[in-house]
Order: sequence, then structure tokens, then C-alpha cells
Amino acid sequence: MTVGNHYLKPEEKRKMYALLCETLKYASALSIVIERSGLLQAENVEARLALVLTHDLLFTRGGLQHTGADQKLNLAIRKHKTRLTSELERLKAELGAESNVDLIPAHLRDAASTFRYVRVNLLVASVDTIIKAFQDDRYRLVDLSQAEGGSMHQVLAVKSRVFARDPDLPDLLVFPPGTDLHAHPLFVNGSVVLQDKASCMPAHVVRPTPGSVALDACAAPGNKTSHMASLMNNRGRIFAFDMDQRRLETLVELTGNAKCKIIKPQCMNFLDVDPLDPAYAEVEYALLDPSCSGSGIVNRQDALVDSYISIVNPSG
Repeated sequence: MTVGNHYLKPEEKRKMYALLCETLKYASALSIVIERSGLLQAENVEARLALVLTHDLLFTRGGLQHTGADQKLNLAIRKHKTRLTSELERLKAELGAESNVDLIPAHLRDAASTFRYVRVNLLVASVDTIIKAFQDDRYRLVDLSQAEGGSMHQVLAVKSRVFARDPDLPDLLVFPPGTDLHAHPLFVNGSVVLQDKASCMPAHVVRPTPGSVALDACAAPGNKTSHMASLMNNRGRIFAFDMDQRRLETLVELTGNAKCKIIKPQCMNFLDVDPLDPAYAEVEYALLDPSCSGSGIVNRQDALVDSYISIVNPSG
């Protein structure tokens, strides 16, 4: 609906992503409110669309959207506002919810509060250099061993200007939930890469040595490929396979910004490669992390989708 939607203008993708995430957070409560109100029986509206519209009607400051909206559909939803509002208040009373936020399941509130991970691009700078640069920018380095009971949230509190070394991966730094570094000079100039911790693990598992030949069988958009190049110190060669030319172009742009010089893009299905092809005779390392849509993208909200699936198909 967002990243791979060719019909959605680039400037609208962030709004769409936010809209879907916010709707999914409240999907369990909204589903109960919609069912009790009889909205689906009274109006010919699809259930998932009803969730989005009801979310806007009840939870957003501006209410139902007007620009580009189906006014007839808006009217059909708006005439049920009194009943929907009544059912919402009834549900909050039943659950002991003091505010709308209390309606979000606890596991989804936790998922939304994920830490922000920053991988140091060793092709540009050392970890110590990047740490000093963040400290010069008034970020304070903290020790995660200070966390009582292992709770990182105690040390990396939301909106605090602190960061820490990741306890597991040596080239990874961790920041509090909600930290936005997309406009930070270190990200813009390629010194750091915004990458989830899980996405940083494969390259460390493969651990290709400098000067070796490696391949990434399912490479785009390229964060793992650039990570291997970082660990190889831009020495050797990496064949990066992807079937989608557009995604491969994204890989070229991303790895170029990360100052990678040893990546050889291959627009083809890795499974079609002839294992006896002499072009790949020196390959020693292979990374295969079969991607869905957006593997490695920061702050993926898989838990929201899984939660919604459990609502519409509770039997599994």
C-alpha cells in the first residue's frame, strides 16, 4: 500500500503509511465499535475501509478527510457518528481505558516504541570517530549495563538525547525510540546507515574477509550488501543479485552513497545462475536473506499486520 505503490505520489507515501499504522493500532477496538454500531449492516462499505474511516472520524483532530475523498461515502459514515461515539465510550468504560491510547494493545504499544539503530559505515569512519561526532552534536553516550533488570528503556528514554553502543554488534549504535536522524549530516554524507539490528546480523554471520569474493543472492535495496562491503573494507568483490531493475537501481544509489566500490549489480534471478559459470568461480561467501517487501527498512510494523490478521482470522 505504501512503499511499492506505483499509483501513490512519493510525497503522499509517508501520510499513507502513518494512516495505516495508526488505524491498525486501534483495529481491535474499532472492530468492536463498528460491529456493535451495526455500521456494516446499514451501509454498503468494505470492512477494512470502514476501519480507516471510523479511525479518522473518532480519533483524528480533523475528522474525515475531504481532499480527494468520496463525499457520498463520507456522508454515509458521518451519519453514524453519534452511535459510533457512544459505542466507543461504552468500550472504554468496559476496559477501564482513561484515554484512546489505552485502547491500543500493550504488545503494539511496545512494538511502536522500538529503538533506533545506526550502523557505522566503516568505509567512511571508525566507530569511535562517529561516537565523538554525535557527542559533539550534544548527544550523551550512556552505558547499557546501567539498565536495571536489563531494561534498555530505562537508559534510552524516549526523546532523550542519549545513545549507546549495541551490546552485540561492534559497528552498531542504538538510540531512543522516536529518534529521527534522516536529516543528520552523518546520515546524509554516508557515514552512518539507518538499519534495523536484525538486518545487521546476516553480514556479521557471513563475515567475508577483505579481498574475498562474495555474493548477495537477494540484494535490493542494498543495506546488507553495503554492510558486507563495509566489513570487507572495500577490498574484493560482491555480486549483488536482484530480479527487479527498479529495486536494483535503488541498490546502486544506496550503496553508492555508502561509498561502496566493490559491488557488481546483477539484474537476474540468482536461481538461474549456472554454478559452473567461471565468472563466479572465486565466490567463497554467500548471503541469502530472502526478502519480503522492505527487509531492513527502519521501524517496520509487522506486529500491526499480524495483530490485524489475528482479528479477522482468529482461528489462524
